[in-house]
Amino acid sequence: MGDALAKLMELRDDPFSMARGWKERTGGKAVGFFCCLASEEIIHAAGALPVRITGENRVTSKSGAHLQSYCCSLARTSLDMALTGDLDFIDGTVFVHTCDTMQRLSDIWRLNAGYAFHGDVVLPVRFEGDAALEYMREELASFRQRVSDNIGPVDDSALVESIKLYNRNRELLSELYRLRREDPGIIPSDEALWLVASSALMEKSEHNALLEGVIEDLKGASSDGSDAKVRLFAAGSVMDQWDFLKMVEDVGGTIVDDDFCTGHRYFDAEVPVDVDPIEGIARRLADRGSCPCKYLPSRDRAGCLLDRAGEAGARGAVFFQFKFCDPHSFDYPYIKKALDEEGIPSLHLEIEHDSVSTEQLRTRVEALLETIRGC
Repeated sequence: MGDALAKLMELRDDPFSMARGWKERTGGKAVGFFCCLASEEIIHAAGALPVRITGENRVTSKSGAHLQSYCCSLARTSLDMALTGDLDFIDGTVFVHTCDTMQRLSDIWRLNAGYAFHGDVVLPVRFEGDAALEYMREELASFRQRVSDNIGPVDDSALVESIKLYNRNRELLSELYRLRREDPGIIPSDEALWLVASSALMEKSEHNALLEGVIEDLKGASSDGSDAKVRLFAAGSVMDQWDFLKMVEDVGGTIVDDDFCTGHRYFDAEVPVDVDPIEGIARRLADRGSCPCKYLPSRDRAGCLLDRAGEAGARGAVFFQFKFCDPHSFDYPYIKKALDEEGIPSLHLEIEHDSVSTEQLRTRVEALLETIRGC
């Protein structure tokens, strides 16, 4: 393991340590966000540090007074982190309207978490058409103004520089995934997915420098023999279950591409730099890979995922989602039907942050791999 990769992997044991260190060094503000549809570039251009909140594996102690038990564990554990002081380093939070749970969590968070800044970005459900793009531009411009008023000024020059910085990060992460599709043995899937997740936890310029070092090392790396492992495509919302991903590798599988919002969807598509920056951010949101929370009528989501699975040489698929996640629950039957029609075996797994059993999941993953090998 090279020095750059080792430094990023150390962060996995204490995900917010880099953000805390950045605040101590700079005296700047950190702003938490939940969704990869949030415009980090606007926050970054204001001189603040965007930090992704994804919940954690924990038994909640305080959020139960505000959220029902049938809300997803991402919402319940994240709120618990805020109420118990584990997110005391952030100065504000940004919510994107993706589902009813997160929309209601925004109100509960605003009234109870006590952070100085609270932002809601209500993007359209339909991501196509002139009206949708115009609405997105207006909403992003309004968000920019709120950030300017509460965090720091966001002028065009700073926003363009932030866009370029974030585009470079997307370029590097795309290169990482390309290298793994060619030879997944150069780095296991849990480490590859962490390289994506860590990008949203630290200053982008620092992450870019480390990622450049990792990619340079990977280009000269030799495979560890993982080319014999069964290639899998994975889909879901947040992926933060590193023991699960390591288990998949241990039993003979490897995830060569994915549709996680902390994975491929996070860096998919770049912001055009030859247009007004707000226009560019809106275009990127419309051009990136579709999400179960948004509707693109001219784009066949199942067909797009099947194409990517085929390009990656995947022989099976794993749906990995949080229990009570409505958007991905509605998404699953449609995509599974498409996979079945193509003869691609798949597995559907539901978890909650407070009751993850990797050993139970192991049995089901092993059964999927046996099915694939027998095909």
